[in-house]
Amino acid sequence: MLPSFVNPTSSSSRQKVSLLPSPSTHGGIGSCVLNKPSISFTKKVFAAPETLTPETLDEPTSEEFSEVPSSPSISVDADKMAPKQKIRIKLRSYWVPLIEDSCKQILDAARNTNAKTMGPVPLPTKKRIYCVLKSPHVHKDARFHFEIRTHQRMIDILYPTAQTIDSLMQLDLPAGVDVEVKL
Repeated sequence: MLPSFVNPTSSSSRQKVSLLPSPSTHGGIGSCVLNKPSISFTKKVFAAPETLTPETLDEPTSEEFSEVPSSPSISVDADKMAPKQKIRIKLRSYWVPLIEDSCKQILDAARNTNAKTMGPVPLPTKKRIYCVLKSPHVHKDARFHFEIRTHQRMIDILYPTAQTIDSLMQLDLPAGVDVEVKL
């Protein structure tokens, strides 16, 4: 099916431009015909449902043909939804039970102070593989492979208070867990 275009400039009678060849004698493949619209034109409104009023739905405006919303209230709403301050904690460990216990301690401390938490999010495990020769002089094809797996978790604490930070500072986490805190 070939595309058709609606002429937005005419307000009293809307015309449809068709790219189909006309049945006239002049018409070849490249000629265009102006026809009456066969389907109704639907209006696109880019706004939140709370801001729509019956007047904005009935009146044709220049915004009905725009692709990008020009309302400044959308950026204001996005600022309200994003937290002003966030604490991101990354934990690294070679042993999974150790990192899981540390995550549980951090989440309990944050939730006791009414801070919203997200996580723990498991990040990809990093594997460092070391290849070692079995013997120093002969048997070069025989090798040992050793690997170290570093497990990672990420926790976000949204809307932290002074009590939240104090309770996180007083935590006694195991020595086998590396903690990285970003504000």
